[in-house]
Amino acid sequence: MKTPRYIYLILIFSLALNVVAVFKYNTSQEGKIHAKREKKITNKEKQKYNLGKPWPSILHYDSIPSHYNNQIARTTILNTLVEKFNYQSYLEIGQGHRQDNFDWINCSIKIGVDPDKKLNATYQMTSDKFFALNKHSFDLIFIDGLHRAYQVERDILNSLEVLNKNGTIVAHDCNPTTKATQMIPKRQPSWTGDVWKAWVKLRATRSDLKMYVIDVCTGCGIIRKGKQETINIPGELTYKVLDENRKELLNLVDINYFLKDLKK
Repeated sequence: MKTPRYIYLILIFSLALNVVAVFKYNTSQEGKIHAKREKKITNKEKQKYNLGKPWPSILHYDSIPSHYNNQIARTTILNTLVEKFNYQSYLEIGQGHRQDNFDWINCSIKIGVDPDKKLNATYQMTSDKFFALNKHSFDLIFIDGLHRAYQVERDILNSLEVLNKNGTIVAHDCNPTTKATQMIPKRQPSWTGDVWKAWVKLRATRSDLKMYVIDVCTGCGIIRKGKQETINIPGELTYKVLDENRKELLNLVDINYFLKDLKK
C-alpha cells in the first residue's frame, strides 16, 4: 500500500517549521548574547576611563584627566587619527614585533620597514634604502626606527616627501623623562635615544609644519603640514636644557589638546 502524497507534504512542511523555529531561537539567543556583549564592552570602556586600566583602541572622550596620559598607548593615538581622517594607507618605520603595534593599526594598506629579518617586515631593509626605492605615498606614517637624532631627522624629512594631503606623521619617543633613557650609546633596556634633538631642530627650522608632542607613551610627536612659529635653540642641546625648557622646545601638550585639535 502506497503512502499518500499529502503525508509527505505534511512531513516536509513540519520539518520546515522546525527548522525555522530552531533558527529563530538561535538567532534570538545569539542576538541577546551579542547585545549583552556590546553592553558589557561599553560599560567596560567606561570603567577603564574611571579606573585607569588599559585604554580602548580609539579615543572617543571629549576630556581626559591628565594623570591618565601615560596609560594611553601609541596604537591608540594612531588609530584615533585613522578613524578621524579615514586614513587608508599606513607606513611604519622601525616595525619591531608586529603584535606590539603594526598588526593593530586599522588601515587597509600597511607597510612595515625594519632591517631585522626576524621581524618579518614588508621591507627588510633600512629606512634610507626603503625611501630610495619607494614609489608610494601614505596617509599615516609612524617613525620608530633607529633612535638617533640624525636618522630620525632623515626619516621625518623623507616621510614628508611621501605624505599624502591631510596626512600625519607620528614620531615616537620624543619626550625622554630621564637623562639615562636618552643617552648615546644605549645603556639600559628602556631607551628613547636622542630623538628629541631631531624634533627640536625641526621646530627651530620648519615654519611650514605644525608640530606638537603628546605627553603619552614617552612622547608621541604629531607632524602635519601647516605652520608654526619657529623656536630659538638655547645653545647646546643637552638633557639639562631639555628638562628646563621641555614644554617650549617640544611643544609638549596633554591628550586633551590632541582631541581638541582633531575637531578643528
